[in-house]
Amino acid sequence: MPLKNSASQYGTVTKAFHWVTAAIVICLLAVGLLMDDLPVGVLKLNVYNLHKSFGITVLVLLIGRICWHIINKKPGPVETLKLWEKNLAAAIHYSLYVLLIAQPLAGWLMSSAAGRAVSVFGLPPLPDLIEKNQETVRVYKELHGDIGTLIMIVLGLHIAAALKHHFLDKDIVLKRMLPVILAAAVLLLPSSTFANVRQWNTFHEKSSIAFRPKQLGTEFKGTFDLFTPSIAFAPDNLAESKAVIVIRISSAHTGAQDRDEALIGKDWFDAAQFPDARFETKSFRKTGEGTYEADAALTIRNITVPITLPFRLSIAKKAPDEEIATMDGSIILDRSKFQLGTGQLADTSIIANEVPVDIHLVALASPAKK
Repeated sequence: MPLKNSASQYGTVTKAFHWVTAAIVICLLAVGLLMDDLPVGVLKLNVYNLHKSFGITVLVLLIGRICWHIINKKPGPVETLKLWEKNLAAAIHYSLYVLLIAQPLAGWLMSSAAGRAVSVFGLPPLPDLIEKNQETVRVYKELHGDIGTLIMIVLGLHIAAALKHHFLDKDIVLKRMLPVILAAAVLLLPSSTFANVRQWNTFHEKSSIAFRPKQLGTEFKGTFDLFTPSIAFAPDNLAESKAVIVIRISSAHTGAQDRDEALIGKDWFDAAQFPDARFETKSFRKTGEGTYEADAALTIRNITVPITLPFRLSIAKKAPDEEIATMDGSIILDRSKFQLGTGQLADTSIIANEVPVDIHLVALASPAKK
């Protein structure tokens, strides 16, 4: 996973800032609600000192994260978001930044006013920010508590929004911030949704994703050699079926080296900046005997476009508890919607605007879970 952000994904450094800060803040909020009730003694003193230490750590992390974003631009918002969602997300993020900087500062000011040194994990004490004053202590104590309440509210909205995007909207808002391990875990979270559908294990050597552009009126064929399907499908349970296919753009192959190099370059897919395309279903419906349609979102170059994919599915028994599933689907994509082909290459008299795409998948369909 790259250290820096790309135009569509957060890098390792940003994810580390996010998740370390989140873990500390949640613990601080929980401890802050309980520590006043601890009996006077060494334990309470140690808890207060750790609370201060981790509070200053959050302040340092927030400053570091802001500096990192100045030199490493964040990915843009997901294209499928509505304007109000983008504005609300920005308001929540900026509010969290302000609150998480203000909270440790308020605690530091409160300790200074009380004449209690702030030592971070036993290091030499930090300088007092203000003179000792008991009246001021009460002001900053109330402020510290009020900010804590606001953080819990805004953080709750932030978490609720992330879960909405993952479980209801089924977009990539949450997934693109997750570390690899957490991403795998979250991909399994909807497994209860898949409880009554078949899991398909694709035979890559028998499967293909092909595209058939026309250049100066002559069709040529290309394929993507690397793609990762994650499919759960049951004809009798379409409501709970789901499919995601991630396609590695750099694996595009047309049989002509110069054309392959141009295809993954900046004028076309720009694989260096947008390494993957993503197909994710939203719903399925049956259209006939063995035929279906999938309403889905296709993301290329960080541009997401809704599409409808018609396909045919046949299932043959291999053993009493195993079946082979074969799926064939075709769709015609409008390359201009994904900004594929810039400058002179945008001229549809050279490369046709409509590009047929054919998907052929052969998979071992395990029995539906009981």
